[in-house]
Amino acid sequence: MKIYDNVWYTRFRLEPEEAADILAVMGVTYVMAQSRILPMQDTAIESAATAADAARLATLDDRAFRDALAARGIFYFASINIGFDPAFIGAHPDLVPIDQTGRREEKVDWYMGLPPDRTANIDHKIGMIEPAVRALMPDGVHLGFIRWPGLWEIWLPDVRREDMPDFCYGPGTLSRFCSDTGADIPLNDPRAASKVIAERYPAAWRDWKCGVTTGAVTRIKAAAAAIKPDVEIAINTLPFFTDDFDNAVEEVFGQSVPGLAGVAEVFEVMTYHQILGRDAEWPGRIGADVKRRSGGRTTVCTIQGSALYLEGMHAGRGRSETISTEEFIHMVDAVEASDADGVCVFTFTDFLNMRDTADGRRRIDRLRAFRK
Repeated sequence: MKIYDNVWYTRFRLEPEEAADILAVMGVTYVMAQSRILPMQDTAIESAATAADAARLATLDDRAFRDALAARGIFYFASINIGFDPAFIGAHPDLVPIDQTGRREEKVDWYMGLPPDRTANIDHKIGMIEPAVRALMPDGVHLGFIRWPGLWEIWLPDVRREDMPDFCYGPGTLSRFCSDTGADIPLNDPRAASKVIAERYPAAWRDWKCGVTTGAVTRIKAAAAAIKPDVEIAINTLPFFTDDFDNAVEEVFGQSVPGLAGVAEVFEVMTYHQILGRDAEWPGRIGADVKRRSGGRTTVCTIQGSALYLEGMHAGRGRSETISTEEFIHMVDAVEASDADGVCVFTFTDFLNMRDTADGRRRIDRLRAFRK
């Protein structure tokens, strides 16, 4: 179960033991959770605490929740966003990436990201992870937004890759690429640089970008493991086959599953079928493909509990406006029939909202029966 907000504590007024009991009854065996120690930023859902919740949230004991889960045999992954941090970006505008046309990245809906070659950001995140690992002693650390920038949720089947931004062609990144690979490209002309790279260095650029991502994870894992040697790393994984958009998952977003498999124990694949306009069997297909590419690493498919991306800039893109219980069960069936190791649900709040309804009980019953 993904727990990307603290609504269970602030609005539902559950105590850690009560929330852990509910999760155990649901059959949950692991959670990927934010905490007061590692707060998450708002994305498509509201993760940050409101002012009205501040007083209640201040009394939350993250360690008590983690220990209550452990007592019930539920593994705890502490979640943190790596390349998405609006406050840090606002304080360091010099780190904002540049695309292949020379445009500086601008906010798209709620999103604005940083590439993993921004050492200052990785240092900042390690500085947050270390005290969190000491305080929580989590089973693992779940890394969100560990990739090169781009709002992948808008890469629907009708998208053309050439119409989408590709980061980063800024002089700092290009200089690091040249230094590491010996490539000869113009450093201060993004359009010219992207053309030279496409013509002369496409494989080197792809492999370098993916290597930078894996290198950032390696640094993060080393810092966490220095405190808790058996800590595992879970990767927030993009749900693209390598032939989707001509291998954009590696060439644009810099996520190489085979490369990351050398440092990550778990691949959490964001198989959000409604967001990407796919069918209910697609989560199982892409989850199985990631597991194959990872060489058999633990792979879990995260499925949606409710429909998202329907308003504002996302309206009129053809996304389904609801996810019925039958469709939800179909998704679980498809993952169960695949080679993926497990299913994760986004989010806990959806299930708290509906757990006392007939539909909620049917969904929970299906999840509880997963591979039993």
